[in-house]
Amino acid sequence: MPRSYGLFFDHDDVLKLLHSRIKAAGGQRAFSRQSGLDRTQLSMVLNGRRPVSPSIIKALNLRIVYAPVGRQSSAMARAAEDD
Repeated sequence: MPRSYGLFFDHDDVLKLLHSRIKAAGGQRAFSRQSGLDRTQLSMVLNGRRPVSPSIIKALNLRIVYAPVGRQSSAMARAAEDD
């Protein structure tokens, strides 16, 4: 049976959270030091030159999940509950 945690982020939400955490840390250099992330990689993600990496997702205390979209979602959820 699928579990629902009720809070999902899309790519833009992850970037907003990243910006917020960087600001709270005192800047990219400070966030980089605190999280153990490479500052260059962090900068490239923020400038749209690289995708958000698994290490950034981990540093934000997030994890990747897969969710159905569109009409399939309710039918797939019912099918999963039947299993």
